[in-house]
Amino acid sequence: MGFLRSSSMFSFLLILVLPFSWPTPSSSSANTHEDFLRCLSSSLASNDSSSISRLVYTHRSSNYTSVLESTIHNARFITSTSPRPLVIVTPLHVSHVQATIRCSKRHGLQLRTRSGGHDFEGVSYVSESEAPFVIVDLANLRSIDVDVENEVAWVQSGAIMGELYYAVAQKSRTLAFPGALCHGVAFGGMISGGGYGLLFRKYGLAADNVVDAEFIDVNGRILNRESMGEELFWAIRGGGGGSFGIVLSWKVKLVRVPEIVTVFSISRTLEQNVTQLLHRWQYIAGQFPDEMYSSITIATTNTTVDGRNLTVVATFTTMFLGRANELVPLIQNIFPELGLTIQDCNEMSFVESILVLGMLQNPNENLEILLDRSYRISFLVATPSFKSKSDYVKKPIPEIGFQGIWSQLLEPEARAATLNFVAYGGVMDEISESAVPFPHRKGNIYEISYNVRWPEEDNVNSQRYVSWMRKLYSYMTPYVSKSPREAYVNYRDLDIGKNNDDGHTSYAQASLWGRKYFKNNFNRLVKMKTRIDPENFFRHEQSIPPYFG
Repeated sequence: MGFLRSSSMFSFLLILVLPFSWPTPSSSSANTHEDFLRCLSSSLASNDSSSISRLVYTHRSSNYTSVLESTIHNARFITSTSPRPLVIVTPLHVSHVQATIRCSKRHGLQLRTRSGGHDFEGVSYVSESEAPFVIVDLANLRSIDVDVENEVAWVQSGAIMGELYYAVAQKSRTLAFPGALCHGVAFGGMISGGGYGLLFRKYGLAADNVVDAEFIDVNGRILNRESMGEELFWAIRGGGGGSFGIVLSWKVKLVRVPEIVTVFSISRTLEQNVTQLLHRWQYIAGQFPDEMYSSITIATTNTTVDGRNLTVVATFTTMFLGRANELVPLIQNIFPELGLTIQDCNEMSFVESILVLGMLQNPNENLEILLDRSYRISFLVATPSFKSKSDYVKKPIPEIGFQGIWSQLLEPEARAATLNFVAYGGVMDEISESAVPFPHRKGNIYEISYNVRWPEEDNVNSQRYVSWMRKLYSYMTPYVSKSPREAYVNYRDLDIGKNNDDGHTSYAQASLWGRKYFKNNFNRLVKMKTRIDPENFFRHEQSIPPYFG
């Protein structure tokens, strides 16, 4: 009976997968694909009775495209020429993940792991290699168990940040988690790169607050912190996703927040001395108390109805763990030039500040929007394709440096471009660079993320926008960190270097990008990769490579 059931599953899969919408594979390649599907269907049949149509999607599945694109957040990779996976597996529990790893490895197929699809270069769901690949999409593995009494939570990798914030808020107004601001970012990808947000100057990164994990290695073993050992546990907390195995869930510490926090956003243009304000902000950002998150978003805006008068606008945003009557005199003392008044401030709960600063909606409206995985703010809907880069600033940029930025922001390609400055300092200065693989700690005044966006229909002209971004990035060279020029792995950028398509990349080649993301921690990550996955099964364009002798 089991054989008949497994055979019927395989027949179903084979009908779905042939013919392919990409170039027809050779008979040898087709046999490999068939063998993979037979292996997968047999494994799934022997493990549980879940409907195969709920787990496996091929090119012939009617909803293959909708599943593939459901969590693609960069439409630059939704084109007719974008590589597509042979199969998408959407596991419902751990045995499905184990089966996919085992069958992909056995039949020589590459494997990409996607938790939320926010990878800036799409490496969790596309591949520059011509080899066929499989996606394990963790969106169904999204359970959250909040333990208020012990101030911890178990969170599966497919859960989005909004789901965690909502779950915690339902049980406590004074507990939170120091994760990403964007509600739709999935937990697994965010924490694999470090993860910072509104609370990181007070409590550190998301990765700094992980106390255990459930992990599947290349051999399908399920490991926790004790069984995997401290070195591997160190590597998965900020060493980048897709390199060591698949983390199914994370046990994290929850942190204390007051019942009321204060938020303000103040915008100033070039005509309102924004250059001088930005220059001054750099010198006092490090003086902000740990309880304060401070960022600046820089863009362009039209000052006339006909849109002919374009100028630069900077929005100064703060979230403070306290009341407005505490915040206002503090800002008036150290940053009087901003002109903050009590009328500029709004008091609310911490979870409501996620809604406001995440540009979701009015805080007085329903928190259920945090659970909407498909929600996009209008700006992102209009310009879903983008290219991003990142930098770290250790010395204040002179005013003349900002003048050069303004001239580039006023170019036509930059109509939907933004620069985001996020103040560092606080507890980040006190945590060692080697505490987790994320090394960007003491000595950084702020981080810059650069983003240029364009409409999906303009993807044919994407190189125009990418070239603009590269030009701005080159201009910034004298003003940012050096040797290496540091970058944040969660703002992935393949321009800074990538691995070879064949899976064999030298340590020297990988160091070109690896040290920018991880500095001296890169060597330790390579040693762990060599130990846990020496054949480099888990790999992508910027995965940690093993040593090849």
